[in-house]
Amino acid sequence: MRWTRRQKLHQEELTVYQALGDQRERAVTLGDIIARIKVSKGEVDEAPKPHQEELTAYQALGDQRERAVTLGDIARIKVSKGEVDEAPKLHQEELTAYRLGDQARAAVTLGDIARIKVSRAAEVDEALKLHQEELTVYQALGDQRERAVTLGDIARIKVSKGEVDEALKLHQDRLTVFKPWATSASGR
Repeated sequence: MRWTRRQKLHQEELTVYQALGDQRERAVTLGDIIARIKVSKGEVDEAPKPHQEELTAYQALGDQRERAVTLGDIARIKVSKGEVDEAPKLHQEELTAYRLGDQARAAVTLGDIARIKVSRAAEVDEALKLHQEELTVYQALGDQRERAVTLGDIARIKVSKGEVDEALKLHQDRLTVFKPWATSASGR
């Protein structure tokens, strides 16, 4: 019942934005609220519909970054639905937009694509290259946490390829990032 009331309020919000001619806020409401509510309720088949309308609005506004974010949302929905073949195309389009200036989001998208490729045995080497590229971006940005997460992704690929010694080295490198945090969190 709580969701129904929320959805009704969001529908009213959409109507107000439509009347005001505020396409940006209408698009934000469609994607950030309505599509995500549908996903959280398990209505995954319905979630892409508001995102498609959101994409159209961002395209009309010329907002490539928000359009890219929406493409990523749609790609993740497709993966959750098992439509894995469509997701990398959407992520590639998303990646193109991010490479124009948002390196952190580009790195996240590289990781999304790599994880899809890992699920396909024939594309593991390609996934490894994408994670390496992702790692390079995080190193350049000085983002040690995401660098460590990516090292873990690479290590898991190495283990699957039987390269256990290399995987161990990566995990040890990864541990150096988390060890200071673990020590301060435990009060040592």
